Amino acid sequence: MHKIIDIEERIPALKQRRKKRKNIRFFFLLFILALALLTLLYFQLPISHIKTIHVEGDKIQTKEFYIKHSGITEGDSLWSFDNKRVITSLENEATVKKATVHRSWLNSVDIKLVENRQVALIKDENRYNYVLENGETLLLNEPPTQFNLPILLNMSDGKVRKQLILQLQKLDPELVQLISQIESTPSAANNQSIRLYMNDGFEVRANYSNLASRLQYYPSIISQLNKEKKGVINLEIGGYYNSYKLEYK
Repeated sequence: MHKIIDIEERIPALKQRRKKRKNIRFFFLLFILALALLTLLYFQLPISHIKTIHVEGDKIQTKEFYIKHSGITEGDSLWSFDNKRVITSLENEATVKKATVHRSWLNSVDIKLVENRQVALIKDENRYNYVLENGETLLLNEPPTQFNLPILLNMSDGKVRKQLILQLQKLDPELVQLISQIESTPSAANNQSIRLYMNDGFEVRANYSNLASRLQYYPSIISQLNKEKKGVINLEIGGYYNSYKLEYK
């Protein structure tokens, strides 16, 4: 037989449960209020403002250049910028191949960059500019101190320049270092014609669209030639050699 519990005996237990629930709600609301106050206080304190902007990978352009074009400013709120927008802004720069941006605790921003490599120089009248691996040109404020990259001549056509740069990137870097100058020499018969003036004294004639597949044989070809008799190696169709004396007679 079940024991019948008097309602008066249950009242204290019910009151205790209600009190516990009220306490839980009270402390929860207190926690939310405290969290809101701390958040508000955080945004008012200097700790929430950008103190330092770190930039890694800045070799072609300066740290100051990239900070300016990121749109991020020291002293701004650490949460005032959108990462994707900053990355897009940086990657729109000709020198930037890839960019990442991170907020670093407590009040720093880290910008990491992968720059487009410098693969050539281009001569424009009496000044030189860098040509990057994406085919874009970078204006130089001062003349280059070293000429360890191929110099492009008569290469004002951007489409031609970009195709040539793609071909150069397919070549062994050691082979690229053998090239002193590359001149665009289009004709009615061949609008892709280029001439390469090599550091070892030879001249190579080729097409810019398939330069990589043809020029890879250059070391093998010159190994069979008399180094004292410089001349022209024609790789436009097949491959043959003529001495300068015969070529320019």
